[in-house]
Amino acid sequence: MNKVCVNTECDSCGGTGVYHGFCEAEGEAVVCLRCDGTGCAKIYYMPFTKRKNRRGINTIRLSRGGFLATDVGGFGDSITYTEFKKGKMPCATKK
Repeated sequence: MNKVCVNTECDSCGGTGVYHGFCEAEGEAVVCLRCDGTGCAKIYYMPFTKRKNRRGINTIRLSRGGFLATDVGGFGDSITYTEFKKGKMPCATKK
């Protein structure tokens, strides 16, 4: 499957194609660098069709998070990867 492209309003200029910030003189704007003055930005994405398989995984647990200072890794009860692929989710209770 190919990536899909959609047009969106440029976040930098709000779709105007021009930018006025603190460096531009009163009443003056510059052509938006992000969209080259079109007012449009393109977003490319791959449509989701189904969850992909991952090799080398046997068990699944919930995540503690991603910030090292507050702890990382898995916690709670684990389930098999096969159960996860069938729709089951691990729970937070500890054994």
